[in-house]
Amino acid sequence: MNMIKFFRRFRQRLIFENLPSGQAGKFSKYLLYAIGEIILVVIGILIALQINNWNENRKNSVLIDSYKINLIENLSLDSLMINETISKIEGELNQIYKFEQRVSNSSYPYDTILNIARYDYSYTIEVHFNFIGDTYQVLNSTGDIGLFNNDIIEGLNALYNLQERALFSSSQSFETYRNGLTLYAQKYPFSFKTNLIQNGTVAAEKVWNDISISSHATQFNALIIAKGDSYRLALKQLPLILDKTNELLVKLRE
Repeated sequence: MNMIKFFRRFRQRLIFENLPSGQAGKFSKYLLYAIGEIILVVIGILIALQINNWNENRKNSVLIDSYKINLIENLSLDSLMINETISKIEGELNQIYKFEQRVSNSSYPYDTILNIARYDYSYTIEVHFNFIGDTYQVLNSTGDIGLFNNDIIEGLNALYNLQERALFSSSQSFETYRNGLTLYAQKYPFSFKTNLIQNGTVAAEKVWNDISISSHATQFNALIIAKGDSYRLALKQLPLILDKTNELLVKLRE
């Protein structure tokens, strides 16, 4: 604004130094003065807009940097979780394969299946994926996702679409496995913390001694199939999500 004052004083000095005589001179003076005022107002508006744009860009730059930090933190934790989950799933699938080998090579397969079910098999399932989508949700709800370039926006949307599909299929897999486990638990006292009939107790021995080992074999096999199918599906989805996550991390860190 100091520059506008300078222009105004400079313009007034020019007017008075070159002032014509008579009415024509007065009119010319006022006309020149009016035009000068308009020019000064326009200059002032342009300067104000420029300053406002600069402030807005600075604020947006600070906001983007803050979002980037949060996204990098979220995606780094997701990447770590996915790697750990893949490792656990691969370990459990390898264990299931070893169970299959034991049963295939056994002279008493029903008894082998019974021993696996009672002492070796883990009845839990690794299908809960705890993706951290807090920052992405904030970006969408506030509209601030538009602050990023199209490449980042498309990458974020693609990643979280993959995550949503994985979460949906994992919930379906979990329900299938849980339903099978509920049916199994109605007949067999498998080893679990909340069971009243724990392995090694008199009650457990009585139940196991009264079961049909052939019926048990088929129902336990159904559990193995449900878990294996769930894990194989997860191993198709999680590596894709991991690749997209790591790709975004590289772009956000640039």
